[in-house]
Amino acid sequence: MSIEQTESGRLIVGRYRLSQPIGEGGMGRVWQGTDELLDRPVAIKELSISPNLPPREIDVLRARMLREARSAAQLSHPSIITVFDVVESDGRPWIVMELVRGDSLGDLLKREGAQRPSGSPGSACRWSRPWPWRTTGASCTATSSRATS
Repeated sequence: MSIEQTESGRLIVGRYRLSQPIGEGGMGRVWQGTDELLDRPVAIKELSISPNLPPREIDVLRARMLREARSAAQLSHPSIITVFDVVESDGRPWIVMELVRGDSLGDLLKREGAQRPSGSPGSACRWSRPWPWRTTGASCTATSSRATS
């Protein structure tokens, strides 16, 4: 069940083919993939489970990932990635989402440095001048990715 067992080219639940990893975080890895039924590109989030994790902790991770998918699926906004599906494979959930091409927030920060939001409170991802600010990155990543695609 660990993340190392997953490989490019693998077909998840007979429908979603993994192409290449495009991101990794505390809960898992995100793959670029293809929905073979609808012939469209997708992002597929894989839950990472350490082989030494006790069953109770695995249940907590699974519940957290499902809660994340359900929460995101309730939202509809141009700056929020759409959740298409949640499937079960290898005893763990996989979230299938809209694939948004573009720079990550990390790439943007490396290239341009920390920036101060400009304009209205809703324009936090428009870059103007250096400012030491914090963000979770979720909304800025989606917005900046959409702007560069």
